[in-house]
Amino acid sequence: MKRPHRHNLTVSAFIMMALLVCSCTDEIKNPAPQDDAARRVKVAVIMDSHEQARWERTSDWALSNILYAQRGSSAKIGLELTFKNQDDPDIEDYMRTIAQDPDIAAIVGPTTSAHAEQMAKAINRNREKKPMLTPCATNVEYQRLFADIPYIWNLSQSDIYQIEVLVSCVASTQYNDSVPMILLAPDDDNEARNAYAEWFGFIAQEYGISVQGVYLYKSEAELRSYVRDVCGTDPSYARRALLFSPSSASAAIALDDEIGKLQAALKAGETLFTPQFYSSNGFVSDSIAANVRNAVYEGVEFCSSPESGFSHAYRQRFGQEPVEGEPQFYDALCIVAYASVLSAQTGQQLNDAIRSVIDGRATGGGSWLPDDMSRNFSLLAQGVTPDIDGVSGSWTFSNSYKKCNTVIGSTFRRWRLYEGQYITVEYISTDGNQRTTSAKDIGTFKADRMQNFNENDTTATYPALKDRWALLIAASSGWANYRFQADVFATYKMLRHQGYDDDHIILICQDDLADNKENIYPGQLFITPDSPNVYEHDAIDYILSDLTPADLGDILQGRASERLPHVINATPNDNIFIFWSGHGNVGSLCFGDSQKMKYAQMRDILLQTPHRKIMFAIESCYSGGLGQTSQGVPGALFITAATPWEASHADMWSEEIGVYLSNGFTRGFQAAIAHDPDISIRDLYYTVATNTTGSHVTVYNASVYGNVYNNTMGEFFGRVGK
Repeated sequence: MKRPHRHNLTVSAFIMMALLVCSCTDEIKNPAPQDDAARRVKVAVIMDSHEQARWERTSDWALSNILYAQRGSSAKIGLELTFKNQDDPDIEDYMRTIAQDPDIAAIVGPTTSAHAEQMAKAINRNREKKPMLTPCATNVEYQRLFADIPYIWNLSQSDIYQIEVLVSCVASTQYNDSVPMILLAPDDDNEARNAYAEWFGFIAQEYGISVQGVYLYKSEAELRSYVRDVCGTDPSYARRALLFSPSSASAAIALDDEIGKLQAALKAGETLFTPQFYSSNGFVSDSIAANVRNAVYEGVEFCSSPESGFSHAYRQRFGQEPVEGEPQFYDALCIVAYASVLSAQTGQQLNDAIRSVIDGRATGGGSWLPDDMSRNFSLLAQGVTPDIDGVSGSWTFSNSYKKCNTVIGSTFRRWRLYEGQYITVEYISTDGNQRTTSAKDIGTFKADRMQNFNENDTTATYPALKDRWALLIAASSGWANYRFQADVFATYKMLRHQGYDDDHIILICQDDLADNKENIYPGQLFITPDSPNVYEHDAIDYILSDLTPADLGDILQGRASERLPHVINATPNDNIFIFWSGHGNVGSLCFGDSQKMKYAQMRDILLQTPHRKIMFAIESCYSGGLGQTSQGVPGALFITAATPWEASHADMWSEEIGVYLSNGFTRGFQAAIAHDPDISIRDLYYTVATNTTGSHVTVYNASVYGNVYNNTMGEFFGRVGK
């Protein structure tokens, strides 16, 4: 994984910025008047109500520059903006209306990912597609879901990059290897929407930083409780870094207030030690700056490119720093204006003209300053597409010809809060010239760090294999969790193909998908858009909600009853394959909607289960925690989709069905077995690990189980003993 690039604020850089500010000063003094002769291009702007005053003044500035830069042109255009609060009760109706309104040429915003997703869907339902440019809709899942939609343009990279920049700040400290990290973030029931919970562990491990805890809070009371856990009088508390993502300004203020209370409660001579706080952009607000005082806070937020001089000009014009999203908003208006001129010249549709503008690499292009903009407009009016830089950086988008329209390269400012002001410490970029991972690769990061195994490990001695059993558990229900059940049914079919008798496979799922009202293919489930149906009703032994986690002990240990007639009657000469697919938390696997299987509880069940060997494959977030907890269980090997501190990821999205069909780890596991049922465990690990994206596939308990080079999956998936 390549690292973000840091911009040092050198003397020459300051001189350059000063010159830019001078240029901007001239422009500020001579704003262009509105030109009634300009052709009007209507643009709908959607933002939050608290952003509107800032955005309106920024738009006035941009529109003045746009008209001023076209002075003397006989075919000038002017943007006509309408503003809408994205939190208005009628916002969904408004989105549908503007998606269908032929007079609205483009949409800028919304500024939150949830609203951006709503707007994108509204446009997608309309036959005539119009461009939507989002300044700061950075949710990972939103950008991934719409990665192949050619009229969605994201001017900021996803939250993944903000997390990576924060982790890189810790990695670049003088302590580096000795600083473990902790995450303190909101607990979002929808894991895919919670980028910090989903990506923090993975990125920390890629940077070689150990994780000491993941704390996800649902309430202020939980947040305060976690603050008490991570602060104390032992100096070791200060030798840790805490990545904090506040859910709101009130959450940040509550964290600081709790630190103040801990300090007030100290006895004479005691000192309170706190972690080094590194905060997300959610910590940047006037109310937070005015109310926190009990610790040292620093963090990052999206900003304009420091080389552009935009922030300096903004401060001179308005007396404030631009807030996150404003530079991108300014650029969005310029892109629409440029594309409108090019569209008039070439006859292209506006969205195609936007693509031509951002892909333009002809010489002679310039920046956002009025004289540069004049050259840009002049060239575009001739059908030439120059290389243009905006205030947020170079307009380079990922694979734009392949319809993936998220900018490559964002600039962050690293700030430190000092006496109520966010002081810029440095600028950090994820510039495309500095890192090779593009925005198209969101959700498809490959793990750099792989496990090493001792080829000379002594293989444990086992009795001859007599029989094989399998327990398959889809532990999450509901339409949105389609992938977990689909993967379990696909695994069932794979086992049957490999010679398992049906009465030797126990399958547990909620069975609420095949006949679900959302299912456009009643009675069928798929793991890829072109796969055969994997659903098989007769394979189901138990409905998930009819069981408790403790029932798995009876099933695995052969204690049949009237309520549990289907059990595994394994002996010490039999192998058991267990596949668990569902959601997970730190410390437990989710079991249905409200129950949890604690790691220690599962370990104790396995210790009491008769077996020769157990292969336990786990597709869930934080699943490495079970493998870690179960170290030492004789004859048991665990292969997990993720480490104890990171999420695993859905893999195969179906636009047609509207859900993820499969998980990355499971698809890789099934493909490896299908290719070679007798694959060695070591080769299975490397095959699955290198093809699983966004998490670190991990093998646990290998030293107890035996040599992973000599032991093969043939004992579980070959036709041994049949």
